[in-house]
Amino acid sequence: MITLSRLIRTGITATALASLTMLTGCWDEVNLQDVSYVSALGIDYVDEKIVIYGQIINFASVAKTEAPGSSPAETWVGTGKGNSTLLAFYDLMRSGYATLNLEHLKTVLIHERAANQIEDVLDALNRHRASRYTSLIFGTTDDIKNVLNTENFFNQSPLYSVLYMPQPHEEQYTFIEPLQMQLAVQTLREPKELTLLPVINSSRIPWSKRGKPIPTQLISGVLVYKDFKYKGYFPEKTVIGLRWLNPEFKQVFVEAGQGGSKGAVSVRHAKTSLEVSKAGGDPRFTITLNLSGSLIEMDSEMTKEGIESSIEELVRGQIQSLFDTGRERGVDFLELEHYLYRYHNRYWHEHIEKKDWLPNKGTLAEIKVEFRLTDSGKFVLRKGA
Repeated sequence: MITLSRLIRTGITATALASLTMLTGCWDEVNLQDVSYVSALGIDYVDEKIVIYGQIINFASVAKTEAPGSSPAETWVGTGKGNSTLLAFYDLMRSGYATLNLEHLKTVLIHERAANQIEDVLDALNRHRASRYTSLIFGTTDDIKNVLNTENFFNQSPLYSVLYMPQPHEEQYTFIEPLQMQLAVQTLREPKELTLLPVINSSRIPWSKRGKPIPTQLISGVLVYKDFKYKGYFPEKTVIGLRWLNPEFKQVFVEAGQGGSKGAVSVRHAKTSLEVSKAGGDPRFTITLNLSGSLIEMDSEMTKEGIESSIEELVRGQIQSLFDTGRERGVDFLELEHYLYRYHNRYWHEHIEKKDWLPNKGTLAEIKVEFRLTDSGKFVLRKGA
């Protein structure tokens, strides 16, 4: 005899089997040709509207091959406008045939005109579920399209560029450390700490192909923030001393001079420390830099002591120039107040916190620089001072 409960169980099983036949193994499959992955976003601010630029890259040009490609790697740059970052991005989406996806966003480029909109930009990207805080963040004073449409050597993928992979460039020429978005947010919210966005512009001067200049990417300065307030753009030559303060210092070539002789030195190590004296009311700081490197070029006889003294004088002058430039523009480049906030917090609360404090001419009491020449390579140095 067939019971009612058995009939019910049989009916449920039949229904489940019927529904399974309607499903495929790839019911949530997404075809790559239906998705455009945005690898870089550019943010500008024109006529009181956010202008957003999205760069997408052909996947075929990203794949690594043993030989360089025979044709240039292809990129596409789109533009959207809106009253906010997300509205501008949605306007950009409106013009794209395929779905725009931010899951592979690697770089955010902020124009100086949009520098005061950085809080809105970071908030918008944080609200978009697909974006990542590991993306690099840069500034620019150039037309964003110029930067996004620069060329690469040997027709390599656009991912092999300063915009996406700044580390190789930083290894051979230290200036300012590339900044991930998560670190930018951290420093922007840290009291009295500076946030320095490396500035990438395009340049047609250094390189050419078949006699014609080609646009390449060049780090040319910094955008400076403190407490989420934009402090201005500083070209590299005005703040070159920042390289000696870089905690991730790698390498810099500098010129050494002694009398009429000249040489080139590769500085490969730089470590900075601060000390403060609070006697007499106003804090007075001593900054100490310990450097080391090797001689790589020399046009005539020089001494070890002469080379070391020349480098010490050069670095001391660049640090003093950095301090003076910051004082004139209202920027504490040596982050002296942040040092007090971190390591002398009680003193900072009692004497500094309620003031709009900036270093004065006497705040930097002394700059101590010690350079040690570790080797002279194949060059023979003469004895004496």
